[in-house]
Amino acid sequence: MAYDKRGLKFGSVAEQYDEFRPGPPASAAELFGAISGRDVLEVAAGTGKWTRFLLELGAVVTVVEPDDDMRAVLVRRSPHVHAIQGAAENLPVDDCSFDTVLVSSAWHWFEQPDATNEMARVLRDHGRLAVLWNGFSRDVPWIASLTELRERPNDEGKRPRGWSAEFSTDSPFDLECQVELDWEWTRTVEEMIALFGTYSGAIIQSDDDRLNMRAELRRRLELISVNGVVQAPMTVRGTIATRRARR
Repeated sequence: MAYDKRGLKFGSVAEQYDEFRPGPPASAAELFGAISGRDVLEVAAGTGKWTRFLLELGAVVTVVEPDDDMRAVLVRRSPHVHAIQGAAENLPVDDCSFDTVLVSSAWHWFEQPDATNEMARVLRDHGRLAVLWNGFSRDVPWIASLTELRERPNDEGKRPRGWSAEFSTDSPFDLECQVELDWEWTRTVEEMIALFGTYSGAIIQSDDDRLNMRAELRRRLELISVNGVVQAPMTVRGTIATRRARR
């Protein structure tokens, strides 16, 4: 993995990640359609925020997660899920074995085109690839200014992030749709501060920098909160594509 491998640093905050990161809103069920009983592979599943959602929808879920600490939380929360150690670029599962592949908030960590090719390999013909991000609505000015606090200025190790997956003309995928699903998340000031500590840009900061970030976050959030509560605008965004039939 390129850059500073910060995608493998989340295990250091696995419990905090599971407690404070957002799960998907109920309205996200519409993105998957009739998924009950279908075989779903979740790649880079983290602590299982979306895994539990998929299970509630009735899917038969297998997860691949490279970080042992993150995967341990997932297994504890969802003990009956088939959880495997592995990477997106070399998925340890059989060809043509899944109806859907889900990647949530992890696509930017993958090496391409290896990861895309692997997902095409494991999907059945006409299976669906959902590449989603679930986070703050960054077109809201006060949210955008807050998210800047969790990054270091001029960070050479920062992984570029887009909000949609891109496929080349010779890709085995056809674009189905671009997703943008807005929702609102009610959080206390303290929950928001704890959440910010789970992002890679904050994890790699020095102790002093994290303390300064927390203090500035608290100052700004207290200005906009009502009785210590913030209504955070959120968006599920991304890409859904269909695996072309093999010849």
